[in-house]
This record gives sequence, structure tokens and C-alpha cells, in this order.
Amino acid sequence: MKKILKNSLYAICIILYLLILSFAYTRMNIERLSEDIRVFSGMFLVLGLLSLERAYKNENGNTAITAIELLVLSFYSLSIMHMTALIKCEFIPYVLISTGVIGCYYILKVIVSYTKQRREYLKGLSDISEIVKKDEPIKKEAKKRSEQKVQIKNETNKKEEKETKKNTSKKKTPTKKSTSKGKTKKEETKKTTTKTTKKTTTKKKTTKKEVSKND
Repeated sequence: MKKILKNSLYAICIILYLLILSFAYTRMNIERLSEDIRVFSGMFLVLGLLSLERAYKNENGNTAITAIELLVLSFYSLSIMHMTALIKCEFIPYVLISTGVIGCYYILKVIVSYTKQRREYLKGLSDISEIVKKDEPIKKEAKKRSEQKVQIKNETNKKEEKETKKNTSKKKTPTKKSTSKGKTKKEETKKTTTKTTKKTTTKKKTTKKEVSKND
């Protein structure tokens, strides 16, 4: 909006300048008017050169365009009297035609600047939407990765639980084996004791028989 306002102000000032010249032509002497036109052209020339230096230092294209416009205006104001004499045209219609041309130029300039600003604004919105679209899959990937990590953790926990259960079952089985071994040992001892008792009983019986035979 700043560019549009500046261009509109420039257009209004130039049109007022030309209208004042046309009005002064009817009220002032031609020699005095030509001197005033030379003064205004010198002012425009100085302003154009200063704006060119500023544009060169700051590397700004807009100020360079305004400087060129001021230089063109200064040359135009200097050539008014000569052009009216060459073309054999009166002063007032020549100035009115030039005001119309300048007004059309600034209207086109305002339209172009407005369209450029509008395009830049729309590009900014499209860039924001593209950034949002780019961020969405990243977020989805992050969510998927987090879910995958959770699943992997759950699987590892389940595996660890299974391994712990297996280890505990393995630890329990040797105790059973040891108890069974203990039982077998007890049975063996019992068998050995029964065998010894049987042997002793048989020995007693044989001794008794022998004693009875001797009697």
C-alpha cells in the first residue's frame, strides 16, 4: 500500500504542477513564465540526481525509478517552449495532453504495483500452506516412529517376560530332579536295609536249624 500511495501522490503533484503552468500562461508574461519553468526544471534535475545517488548507495530499484521520472520531468519542462514552437501547437492544449499522458502512466504504474503486491501476498500464503503440508507428513512420520518404538518396547518386554518365565521353570526342574534323586536314594537305602534284614533272618534261621540238628 505504501508504494501505491507514493505513486498516487507523485501523480497528483505532477498534474498540479502542469495545471499551474497552464493557468500561469494565461496570467503571466511568457518570458517570466519561461524563467519559472527553467527554475522548476533545475529543481527536478537536482532532486533526480540526489535520488539516483540514494538508489545507487542503497541498491533500491523504486528510488531509481522515481529519479528517472524526475529527470524526465525536468527535461520535459525545459522543452515545453521549444516543442510548442516546433509543433506549432498552443501551450495550454500541449500541457493538457501531457497531463493526460502522465496520469495514464501513473495509473498503469499503480495497477502494476498492486498486482505485484497481490502476487507476493498470495505466494506468501501458498508458501505457508506448502510448509504446513510439509510439516504434516513429518509429524505423521514422527507419530509412526513413536508408535513403532512403543511396539518394539512392548515386544522386548514380552520377550523378557517369556525368558524370565523360562529361566524360572528351568530353575524349578532341577529341584524336582534332586527330590526324585533323593527319593531313589532313600528307596535304595530301604532296599539295602531290607536285604540286610533278610540276610540276618536267614542267617538266624540257618543257625537255629543247625543247633536243632546237633541236639
